[in-house]
Amino acid sequence: MVIVAIPAVGLAIVTVAAFLGRWWWLLDATANFRPQYLVALLALGLVLMMAKWRRTGLVALLAAALNLVVVLPLFAGSPGESDPARPSVRVITFNIYSPNDRYAEVIEFIQQSNADLVFIHEASRPWEVALEALGDRYRILRPRSEDLIFGTLVLARGTLIEWESYGFATADTRAVSLSLVPEGWSEPIHALSSHPLAPTDADRARLRDTQIGFATDWAQTQTGAFIVVGDLNATPWSWPFRRLEGSTDLRNSAIGFGIQASYPADGNPLLRVPIDHVLHSSALRVRDRRLGQPLGSDHFPVIVDLELAG
Repeated sequence: MVIVAIPAVGLAIVTVAAFLGRWWWLLDATANFRPQYLVALLALGLVLMMAKWRRTGLVALLAAALNLVVVLPLFAGSPGESDPARPSVRVITFNIYSPNDRYAEVIEFIQQSNADLVFIHEASRPWEVALEALGDRYRILRPRSEDLIFGTLVLARGTLIEWESYGFATADTRAVSLSLVPEGWSEPIHALSSHPLAPTDADRARLRDTQIGFATDWAQTQTGAFIVVGDLNATPWSWPFRRLEGSTDLRNSAIGFGIQASYPADGNPLLRVPIDHVLHSSALRVRDRRLGQPLGSDHFPVIVDLELAG
């Protein structure tokens, strides 16, 4: 049973240590896999209990329960009662993966989605040219500067009031904001799209946290209907995401819809994590949330229908 007890104790330690990600980026990275820890610890704990290694088994099961407490709200939480009579808006956030060349399929997906706001991340010049085909349906916002390989491309349908880019270089905020009155709405919805860096080392993790911190600061200044969307390179259990959700009026649109892991679409399904998000203010309610097909990307697109709350 030693071969079972060692990984069980190790995962139990990681489960607790992952709450300390604020102080060390590697610990924060371990927080991204809480659903995997839950399943593994539950299995290991049951094996240990049946083998009469009860103390070690109990440690594993308690650690599994701790992960369950963290993950369960995505399944047990309620998005609220939907009212089809209320105005709604469909939002898509999709990291299309810059080398991807399946232009026609992505264009068809957007056309068929009938979305009001589409945020395309890692949009390079070829993607900007290809998506011009949607110019008769959408106002196309191109915040990428010419000296950068890619940025976030925004497709907006409705009355655009204003928009602002905050730069997409490595050390920039890597975000774009806009205010839009969707078709059939009498008031605007404010949106911030963010694509922070992937936290692959200490410096990039620090920049990622700062970039998500900008989204937090932005949300704290907003009132009414507003959203934060994007490939945040953070899961709901990561420290900067918990700060974003916990210190603002934002709510994770995945609550009540499950994990909906969006990355890597082309990797092992058992290792997928939810890093693509739509968060919304209390003035909005989620009518539906789902993942689309990756269409050549390493991310699944996230599709969310939001309505004005009562």
